[in-house]
Amino acid sequence: MLPGRSSSGEILSRAATGLLVAASIAVVTGIACAFSTKGITQPGAMLSLGSGVIAGFLACLFSRDPNRPPLSAWDILMLAIFGIASFRAFAWVLYAVGNSWRILSPNNLGDLSLHIQFIRYFAEGAPFWPESPILSGVSLTYPIGADFLNSLLCLAGMPLERGLIWTGLAGAALSAWALWRWGGAFALAALLFNGGLLGFAVFQSGQIEDYQTGAAWKNLFLTMMVPQRGMLFSLPAGLLLLRCWREDFFGTGSGVPRILQFLLYVSMPLFSVHSFLFLSLTLASIFVFQPSSRWRLLGFVALAVPPATLGVWFVTGGFSAASGLRWLPGWMQGDDGWKFWALNFGILLVMAPFFFWKAIVRGNPESRAFGGVSMGVFILCFLVAFAPWEWDNTKLLIWAWLVAAPMIWSLVIKPLPSIPRATLCVLLFFSGAVSLVGGLDRRHGYDLASREELAATRIAFQDVPALDRIAIEPRFNHPVILLGRPVVCGYEGHLWSHGLDYREKLAKLHQVLALEAGWIEAAKEIGAKWVLPTGQSKPVKVPE
Repeated sequence: MLPGRSSSGEILSRAATGLLVAASIAVVTGIACAFSTKGITQPGAMLSLGSGVIAGFLACLFSRDPNRPPLSAWDILMLAIFGIASFRAFAWVLYAVGNSWRILSPNNLGDLSLHIQFIRYFAEGAPFWPESPILSGVSLTYPIGADFLNSLLCLAGMPLERGLIWTGLAGAALSAWALWRWGGAFALAALLFNGGLLGFAVFQSGQIEDYQTGAAWKNLFLTMMVPQRGMLFSLPAGLLLLRCWREDFFGTGSGVPRILQFLLYVSMPLFSVHSFLFLSLTLASIFVFQPSSRWRLLGFVALAVPPATLGVWFVTGGFSAASGLRWLPGWMQGDDGWKFWALNFGILLVMAPFFFWKAIVRGNPESRAFGGVSMGVFILCFLVAFAPWEWDNTKLLIWAWLVAAPMIWSLVIKPLPSIPRATLCVLLFFSGAVSLVGGLDRRHGYDLASREELAATRIAFQDVPALDRIAIEPRFNHPVILLGRPVVCGYEGHLWSHGLDYREKLAKLHQVLALEAGWIEAAKEIGAKWVLPTGQSKPVKVPE
């Protein structure tokens, strides 16, 4: 049954749902086309984007948002701040200054080069499921959804640089909407201003800086929204699913058809395995704390398991990717002990017992379901590392925090008198606000690549087949990498953090690049078809 006339707010909510469904369907269709043609082609890209547009239109047409709250003054203020921060972050995500391509955020310096390589690599028609472009002889083990969507846009005629900007702005706008619908102004502040006590150093130094940049609990907007491109989809889509489950299983209904929820959920592994894991744990928590929902949940999960498992299978190389899973009590505290927790989390540590008491011990089934999974994931992430780089636990912690934040407000902070309430908000968000301003100010701007060097490298490699693997110096911003060419062994930071076994190839790579005795045999052993020797600008073909 088609919805009747809607307000502008209702139309915007339905349009947001439609855009998320469109992105999901475009990527899934594009990957299917890439399998059928052994690589994505321009016709396949146009078909995929067209399918996404149709699916998005239908989603917009048939979804509703009956429980949408009115906008308060605080909501408008936080949405405005989120918009300003997003425009600053993504309009300058990659920009030209003279002969240089520059980026705004140092957090994005290594990540963006990897995303650019993936986007161009897919757009060149890499056979699916693709081999890793950063290490020879292994399958690509990475949630490719966001980069694959940009590849489709590139093949449809959108320049890569412009595509990065527009998808960033669109993802930020969808995230702002989803955060507001999940938890209002407080949820928006939770992403923008998370932090502990480090930012209070501004009163000592008199300088506005990102004081959390060296901490474990960094500003989430700067370190997750901008560098982690999968979050541009997984954050708004995940929050939409959480809201739908809250309203469907504990309220009067979300107005979003179950089929749309299903599509977003099963495609989530292609964008973020961590987000998919948290959503799955949330479903399990609802199953435990809301008995009346169990049959509906069983049916939903039973249908979702095959396609979702297939997605996880692809992005983990058939469940073979090294996870780095290990016991790590204290997370990243090192030798800092209690100071680590105080400086990183501040007043949040004091509020945690009150939250536990009110949400779980004295709470209702809804607060127990969402509060339980939130606190459980927080505790688990402080005891276990889920990746080779322990900071990657933040990809789960962000969900635990964003789910808990609205309940911390409604159960712990809001009932207090105005002065204690305002004091707690300042203690909770001041440090993160200082970091946000310091991380986005005009002093920043970092060289990623020389435009002249990129042009010269493109000319030097014009006769080299686009998918031939090349042995190069393993630095993150090498022009060969930025042109999307697959390399034998890429930047060590990327390889290590992805859990790839690269050290043997790296040792032989140095022999090949120096053209030492036996380099031809070594090049063949590590899968190189071309070599760009150290200090040279012309590639050398490895003899057959």
